[in-house]
Amino acid sequence: MLAFVYGFDWEAYTDNIMPAFTRWLIHGDEKTIYQLYERTRCAREEQFTPMAIRHLLTWPRAQAFVQQLPQGTYMRHEYQLICDSLSFTMVSDIYVHRHPPRLHQNSDALRAIWGALVEQYCQPWLSLPDDITPTGSSSFSSSHYEQFLTTHDTGQHDIISLLRSAGFGTLAREIGTQSLIPDLAEEDHCDTVSDSEPPSGVILGHHPATLHLRGWLATLSVRAMALFEFLACGRRSMPFGYRSGEPYEDYIGYLTPGEVQQLALCLQNVDAPKTLYSAQGNPHAFMTTNENSPDSCLIDEIIPAHADAFLRVVRAAAQYNLGLTCRMG
Repeated sequence: MLAFVYGFDWEAYTDNIMPAFTRWLIHGDEKTIYQLYERTRCAREEQFTPMAIRHLLTWPRAQAFVQQLPQGTYMRHEYQLICDSLSFTMVSDIYVHRHPPRLHQNSDALRAIWGALVEQYCQPWLSLPDDITPTGSSSFSSSHYEQFLTTHDTGQHDIISLLRSAGFGTLAREIGTQSLIPDLAEEDHCDTVSDSEPPSGVILGHHPATLHLRGWLATLSVRAMALFEFLACGRRSMPFGYRSGEPYEDYIGYLTPGEVQQLALCLQNVDAPKTLYSAQGNPHAFMTTNENSPDSCLIDEIIPAHADAFLRVVRAAAQYNLGLTCRMG
């Protein structure tokens, strides 16, 4: 499995995506979530499916599943917790809570809709700008962004113009294709996103590269290691579950903007290991050595090859007050 990390617009997620699920799962109102879903890449990919098998598409299967959900007092409380992103996040640590809020059974269709909405509306930037350096410095500082927010309309086009003028051409292009929740009346929004290609993300390497990163972070900060586990190691329960390798269902974890700020603080003075000494350059390079039996070193003790990319993506997300999300594709 290859790990991809994306920016995560937590405000769009908490203000639009999960309230739409609340109206659907608890109140039976599917209008809002369908309006959001029909603009996703998942829905567009299924538009040309033959009529004979339309009942097998994601939306009809999710509709059928939701219609037969139990509606008892206990289960409705579970649905409320699942759809309340703040409350759910507090109890989503499966290392601590053995039974985090969940549906009575898994639904791959409902999980795919959740992932499609996250991809469409909660990934304001999808690749790491080349002009953000490993130390986190940039020609476009957070103070410039704050000044812009206080003196300009913060619409999508103004933000894109500002980023271009600051030299963030790559970031501006990515925001242009995946931004905040669009006006549902804008019919041309779907045309700006590829119908066939999934969005690109910052690559953290094939498994077990995530274990290399986790072990390296453990040598720096226990908090940094734990936050990385929430992001990329399956420690955080996902609202509708997780299934690796399946399109739209393979989101394994996320970090809120506050957690990203904590992670960036833990790593603020940290430099990535030199590639020459990493596992990519030397598969036998270990953070600790065992002279008597070098083969007994744990896989977590291998120097990570993708630490630089991880540091840069964390610092970029912290700079723009974004969360992070990770999928295993």
